[in-house]
Amino acid sequence: MDKGDPKRPRIDVGESSSPPAARHRSLGHIIPGPAGLVQMALERKEVGIYEGEGLNTQQVIHRALNVASEDNDFLENSAWLSAVREGYLELPEYTDLATVTNLPNLSRVKLVVALVKSCVRNELGSRLLELKDPTGSFWATLHYKACEEGIFPGIYDVGSCLILREIVLFRPTRKSGYLNITLNNVQSVIQKSILD
Repeated sequence: MDKGDPKRPRIDVGESSSPPAARHRSLGHIIPGPAGLVQMALERKEVGIYEGEGLNTQQVIHRALNVASEDNDFLENSAWLSAVREGYLELPEYTDLATVTNLPNLSRVKLVVALVKSCVRNELGSRLLELKDPTGSFWATLHYKACEEGIFPGIYDVGSCLILREIVLFRPTRKSGYLNITLNNVQSVIQKSILD
């Protein structure tokens, strides 16, 4: 038969009527790395997991990145999962650490939710913390009164989740900065479970 025969439709091997995400799913192909998170978010949107929430594709991908991370600190940490279940990440005043990184000097950050990645005590009793969330990490100083007084004394351990409000960002230089955490900034500390 001739290629131009109207009785027989021409089908290219690469053509398919199903969307690309459905083709990947049917083959069981999972894209590795960060692109896999995007793939997962788009497949969830296609299936209708986010239906009724009015989310566009960018918001679906952002949510998938907040929930699904290759870093097991977030997927297996009971303190982080508790903060997610309590809805802190869905509050409009929530600011992720990637956004904090780009804020100017003396900005006041309304709400930060982050895990303590490292904690070093100095001679004055204050602590230098490395805070971490799914978008990145950032340094913070914890005033000695917040460490020793108030309703959360001495529980700022590695793996704990801090819920911080109205924190001031200091930038000694354009490239470096830290959050200054005082007693009034600490709303809650969720300790990592012993079972984790």
